[in-house]
Amino acid sequence: MAYECRVYDKNGKLKKVLRESQLTKSSKEFFDQSSTKKISSFINRLKEPVVETKGGTKFYNKICVVCQKEFHPRHPNSKYCSHECQKSLYLARKKKGNPG
Repeated sequence: MAYECRVYDKNGKLKKVLRESQLTKSSKEFFDQSSTKKISSFINRLKEPVVETKGGTKFYNKICVVCQKEFHPRHPNSKYCSHECQKSLYLARKKKGNPG
C-alpha cells in the first residue's frame, strides 16, 4: 500500500510530502495501528458537500432614489444603494427641518 503523508506548518502551508519509502520504523508502526486505519477509512468515506445553486434571482435590480444608479437590493424594500446615499438624504431632510 502506498502511503503519502503531507506535513503542514501552523499557517496551513505545505512543508513536505512523505512517501512510503521515506518512512521510518516508528512511522510505519503508527500507520499499522488500528486507530490510524479507522480514521483513514473514515476520511476516505467523506465526500465533498453538494453546492446547491438556486436558479433566478430573489430580488430584481432597483434604482437608488438619491443617486439614480442601478443596484441589486438585499431586501425587497430597499431604496438606497449604500449607507452613504441613505445618510446624505437623511442629512438633507434634517437640514430642511423634515426628518421623515
